[in-house]
Amino acid sequence: MRLSLDTYSICQNMPWAHLLDTLAASRFAAVEFRCEAGQVHGVELDTSPARRRELRHLLHEAGLGVSVLSTSQRFESPDPAVRAAAVARSKRYIELADDLGAKGIRVFGNDFPEGVSREDVVRYVGESLREIGEFAEGTDVLALLEMHGQFYYWEYALGAVEIADHPHVAINYNCDARDLVDGSVAFVLSKVGDRVRHVHLHDLADESFPYLELLQYLKNRGYEGYLSLELGYDGGDPDNVIRLMAALYRSLAARLE
Repeated sequence: MRLSLDTYSICQNMPWAHLLDTLAASRFAAVEFRCEAGQVHGVELDTSPARRRELRHLLHEAGLGVSVLSTSQRFESPDPAVRAAAVARSKRYIELADDLGAKGIRVFGNDFPEGVSREDVVRYVGESLREIGEFAEGTDVLALLEMHGQFYYWEYALGAVEIADHPHVAINYNCDARDLVDGSVAFVLSKVGDRVRHVHLHDLADESFPYLELLQYLKNRGYEGYLSLELGYDGGDPDNVIRLMAALYRSLAARLE
């Protein structure tokens, strides 16, 4: 298991030098770039080939990888043209991820449009994922469906990934208190765990979510992917928050059996 930092909101305004220093100071293995959000890091589809090579070199020199590119692409629309546009854009992110050495792109099912059956929406998402997965063949990049929005429910996320039925399609598990059954995440993980290839952690000081149980489960399964800290930002010194969360993660990891 390797620790990554999602730029999300806490790093959205960090210049490159500051971001690299922050990652190094807390011994992160990788960074997850939030794309399509106008963040200062500038990792977007219009990044030139030369700049892509430069960024990969800078990260390599800092001893860092890129875990995932977090996109905003969604596939729940009943309009085939809308889905096709999202799939086409996702394919371009697969190329960008491959250029940067990233292991995946984050995408969504997300919501159920009014007047459309849930079975149809899950199928829309699954078929879109399959097309992206096929495009990613020959790379090390996965299309990662985040359990988010109404697709937080394991049955919808798993259903779409099973419809995709492709080795380049997997689940981005998002630590969500709605997953808990009697305070445990074991039931949901028993359903989706085999498909999880990326994990979003949040406030590790929040004892309402059983992070230790999650980490123990992943260790027991031999999970080799990234655990990416996705932290909000409400002001103050973001570096202190990041250092604290990295320390909390290592404290939890040290307790694993």
